[in-house]
Amino acid sequence: MDFISGFLWRPADLRRLRQIAGVLIRNGLEDIVGRFGFLMKLRTFFLRRPKSDPVPLERRIRMTFEQLGPTFIKFGQVLATRPDLLPMSFLLELRNLHDHVAPMRFDTVREVIEKELGKPLSEVFENIDEAPIASASIAQVHRAKLVSGEEVVVKVQRPDLPQIVASDLRILAYLADLIERRIPESRQFRPRALVEEFKRSLTRETDFTLEMASMLRYKENFKDEVDLIVPKPFQHLCTKRLLVMERVEGVKVTDKEALKALGVDLQKIVQTGLRVTLRSIFEFGFFHADPHPGNFFVTKDNKIALLDFGMMGSIDQKRIDELLTYLVALVGKDVDKVVDVFLEADLIGDETDLRSLRRDLYSMLDRFGDAVLGNLDVSALVTESASVARKHHVVLPVDLLLIGKSVATMEGIGREVYPEFKPLEAVRPIIAELYVKRMLDAKKHSEVVARSMADILTLLKDAPFDIRRTLRKLRRGELLIRLHDPSMDIKEKAKDARVDRAVFALFLPVFFFGGVYLLDHETLLHKALSLVSFSLSFFSFLGLVWNVLRSSERR
Repeated sequence: MDFISGFLWRPADLRRLRQIAGVLIRNGLEDIVGRFGFLMKLRTFFLRRPKSDPVPLERRIRMTFEQLGPTFIKFGQVLATRPDLLPMSFLLELRNLHDHVAPMRFDTVREVIEKELGKPLSEVFENIDEAPIASASIAQVHRAKLVSGEEVVVKVQRPDLPQIVASDLRILAYLADLIERRIPESRQFRPRALVEEFKRSLTRETDFTLEMASMLRYKENFKDEVDLIVPKPFQHLCTKRLLVMERVEGVKVTDKEALKALGVDLQKIVQTGLRVTLRSIFEFGFFHADPHPGNFFVTKDNKIALLDFGMMGSIDQKRIDELLTYLVALVGKDVDKVVDVFLEADLIGDETDLRSLRRDLYSMLDRFGDAVLGNLDVSALVTESASVARKHHVVLPVDLLLIGKSVATMEGIGREVYPEFKPLEAVRPIIAELYVKRMLDAKKHSEVVARSMADILTLLKDAPFDIRRTLRKLRRGELLIRLHDPSMDIKEKAKDARVDRAVFALFLPVFFFGGVYLLDHETLLHKALSLVSFSLSFFSFLGLVWNVLRSSERR
């Protein structure tokens, strides 16, 4: 009954579901199919996998994803970034997922391009290579030359992709719901939420106008980075299913023989890649979430070209501050600070034993004790951190896991390209610089001041209404007044005093840096606001001193 009542009876969906069941069974995953209900059990009975040499479960699952096509390949690649969900053996196998399929016929490519542009191919391109330079499940890429003379590459989406993806996403949503209901132990991994997050990601990746916008944003962010090349998209030729960008000639970053032939500075290449990755995360909050080696090219003049902006990640300013603090605490082996970050980010539930969590964090950092020598294995540390988090019910946000993957991938590329590369020695000065820069960012603190002032104005605006409402309750006898004994508990007073000091200590630098930022502006209004901000900073200082002296008198 679950199958009949829970699934949308679309003929294409049912055919696809039967195909999925068949692939699972052929790869020896009958038990999984059997958990999905009576109709699937019948199919398991009639399509038993012939006995053959035993194949490890991890490899059979990877083969299943590959055989099921684009949606499932992408889903497997997402799972490969989730050490909080899967053991390391599965992660390593899923990272080997291949996304290479038979290329489309050029007649099909021509049809898609002409349909998207609304004009014949010859009116746009002087020539276009019929043989693709890359062919994947979502799109394939061709070299071309525009009639205006620019050398370009053309990324063309497969024509049947939207229908396949839509059907697969409906099926994945149904299966996730079924798994949560039939396999209670899976609920801690939130399959439905995982599929919903994957749906948002895949929807963005299959819209090439969003990829074009990401390229433009990334290019603008790094306009001062002379050693980085972000290809320029030709906006008037880009649609949801077609992307045309400038061609960048170079070699893959992992092709060491070709790099040596070019005579590039390997150490400089690695440092540039790491610097760009860290700046994109901690300075701009907008980073490349799929930085595998195939997306990095090296030009003959020692520059890195970053390709494929279909999968991007973004984090807000608050999360950047939390992550920077977390990394500084991790490198400094400050376990208490790590736990504080978890608590402040609301990642720890009531069921977590903080003492046990601290003990496992100490143990983990001890195992990475050689990090002070510059030999930190970032990938292993990310995986181990996720394992500890999973054990203690610390819910790690997806954006943090994508960041971990991004940094760990760059570390792996760095080690492969330049074996003498020591990640910690390279990361530490960049992180320290970004951390100090954010802490002393007057603009950032002035924005906090502006938000606080806006809250105060809102409070003043709503105050008359709140007073009238309170008076009405008083007239109706609905107002409950609680009298508090002046001789309240001394500990409670001390706690209030600490809170007061924390508030004054917070607003002191906020108002000060806000004044510094506003002082740089020439208008009279900004000068006046700067004076107000400095005054508030001074009063915050007086309040802090007064509170400390008053607390001393109580003692």
